[in-house]
Amino acid sequence: MGLKRADEIRTRMDSIRSDLATLEKLDQNGEADETAHQRLDDLLAESDLLAEELKPLAEREERIARVQRASLVEANRDEPADEPRTERSISERGAPELGRRRSIRNPYENLDAVRGGLVEPADVRARAVAAIEQYAARSDHWALAHDGAEQATKLVEKTGARFGTAVARQMLITSTPEYLAAFQSYMEDPGGMSSRAALSLTPANGGYLVPFTLDPTIILTNNGSANPYRAYATIKTTATNDWNGVTSAGVSAEWTAEGIEAADASPTVGQLKITPQKADAYLFGSYEVLGDSDIAQQLPELLADAKDRLEESAFAVGTGTGQPWGVLARGTTLAAAAGTAATGPTAASVYSLMGALPARWRGPRANNVWLANLTTINALRNVPSFTGSTTSIVNDNGDVPTLLGKPLLESTSVVGAFANAAKVLAFGDMRQYYIVDRIGMSVVYDPVVLGANRRPTGQGAWYAFWRVGADVSTAGAFRVLTLTT
Repeated sequence: MGLKRADEIRTRMDSIRSDLATLEKLDQNGEADETAHQRLDDLLAESDLLAEELKPLAEREERIARVQRASLVEANRDEPADEPRTERSISERGAPELGRRRSIRNPYENLDAVRGGLVEPADVRARAVAAIEQYAARSDHWALAHDGAEQATKLVEKTGARFGTAVARQMLITSTPEYLAAFQSYMEDPGGMSSRAALSLTPANGGYLVPFTLDPTIILTNNGSANPYRAYATIKTTATNDWNGVTSAGVSAEWTAEGIEAADASPTVGQLKITPQKADAYLFGSYEVLGDSDIAQQLPELLADAKDRLEESAFAVGTGTGQPWGVLARGTTLAAAAGTAATGPTAASVYSLMGALPARWRGPRANNVWLANLTTINALRNVPSFTGSTTSIVNDNGDVPTLLGKPLLESTSVVGAFANAAKVLAFGDMRQYYIVDRIGMSVVYDPVVLGANRRPTGQGAWYAFWRVGADVSTAGAFRVLTLTT
């Protein structure tokens, strides 16, 4: 209980620090009222109390970690030089070596201690990396491809100790041979397995977390060109309900004469808070189809495809209400020249849209792209680059078409019909579009699908759910073209 309470305290203290930063900014700007001052005092008092409560818990954690380190020396020692390895490491197979790693003989040894938080965080992460290497060497449908292994390792090693440990713990729990066997049996015979499901690992009775090798929130799937957002946006992953970032308009420099006091150039700091929204997929089939098909291997791919198509729409035009914010919904609009509602964007409109994006979002560190429906892309292919030119404004010489030197990406859900006020083209810095995944996709089997009269239909169903959010850091980082009559 003490270990759980320590995590609760740290989470609360993180939230308090965020609230204090907001209130302090209001106070500095002279915008804080009496209620804000009282709230500031209450948070400071609560922080002091939590810090005192955390001290003995942290000391207990350290004592447990010291004991655990001693008990894991045998399990985590380097393999003897004369003992041959039966599996090749990621580096031997050509995948990148991401950081110095310890050789782990069995990453799943004493897994109850890992579940209970009794293993030192560094050892949990080392075990997870060893598990990733093992899965990278496999050749069955559980195998990790090069990109998947690299992404999984990055989450463990380069996302901060606390979050990396949380991801590593989930990877270990959902990738043991026993768990994979149980998950596959659950896919093949869900009715028989529901009563034996690993309830301690899932948020719903009789369900399973998707093994990390198949989990789209951990291993980014290969998104087609119709959904380019994950390939170009800034991807964040969280193990909590919200992801909090910091935005700033930057620092302003000045010219000063000799002996003149410098102006205050302190940047204004804002908060970017993204809350992952719940999404789900429900698919069903007759008992005969479910019994005769290889659902264990097909279901993860079907779910990944459904997830990809749902998210593409939200990342393009999402309203932010019960779903992520889309790029076109949050960008700054710019009206095209009159008459484009019938014919689509012109060369002049394209040049104007690029020119309207502030220099801050067009600099060398920017990741500029164009987003449009295929209908608009094809229409632009028929637009000369300038008056009298016989060359299209779109360059198709590379793998990805470019428009004025920047990638022109297809997004299925961007409007493709030319009409008044239609948002048909966007240009901006995709570094400023943040996609936040809440780790963990769960899947639950419903053995009896009921018809309209609440009677069985002879069908079973799968219900999968996950959470994802997205938003732009600032509306100024994107310009969106709207057609006019």
